[in-house]
Amino acid sequence: MEDDYMTRWAIYANTPLSPDVANDLYPKFREILAGKGKMQAVAMLLDFVQTAFVYEYDDKIWGCDRPFFAEETLYYPYCDCEDRSVLFSRLVRDLLGLRVILVYYPGHLATAVCLEEDVSGDCIIVGGERYTICDPTYIGAPVGRTMPGMDNAAANVILLR
Repeated sequence: MEDDYMTRWAIYANTPLSPDVANDLYPKFREILAGKGKMQAVAMLLDFVQTAFVYEYDDKIWGCDRPFFAEETLYYPYCDCEDRSVLFSRLVRDLLGLRVILVYYPGHLATAVCLEEDVSGDCIIVGGERYTICDPTYIGAPVGRTMPGMDNAAANVILLR
């Protein structure tokens, strides 16, 4: 069952935004991020996803687990951890060209970004590369901060394209 969720989350995260949505959204993001270093740009995107959406559990809204494609998170009034992680991973890959993984802890999904610079904070090593934790659900948490109670050593990594 867990593998089914992880496969499903990878499919959702690997699905691009529609050209119409990307063409409406990305020019403004590129303008805002212009001239920023990768670390600062990741932090800005992380803050956006942490604060721009109202968090609510799927069970309360839908009556069951219901992950969103990145585009759907922009549409619906509520989202949860996997929705935010999918959207954040899409934005970082599309706008910054950085590699991102999904990080699955029992009951929670976050992301980690392979930054080109040395960054302090919590990380996961995958294939010899350092992926810094970026949790789009942990409101106010900076790049490199893991949500309390989550164990990076025991987390499962979901590779993305």
